[in-house]
Amino acid sequence: MAGVTKVKIEESAEELRELLKKQKTALGKERIQALYLLKIGQVRTIQDLAVVLGRGSATVQRWLKAYTELGIASLVSRKKQGCFIP
Repeated sequence: MAGVTKVKIEESAEELRELLKKQKTALGKERIQALYLLKIGQVRTIQDLAVVLGRGSATVQRWLKAYTELGIASLVSRKKQGCFIP
């Protein structure tokens, strides 16, 4: 099936549920919720996940790539995004 994600989520559903409760920002909650929904099998494709979360599929793919490459800390870190002005 096209679009089925092959991301291996290391954390258990219970760990993700607890982490979800601890999130202070809406973005952090969305990102952890994405992993949780995949883990419990409620969604199977990136497109389905994007629809449930109300985000674009490219955004969801970016989150999953960050998780795969850098782990769960990359999804909940509070990076400040600013402009570089030379």
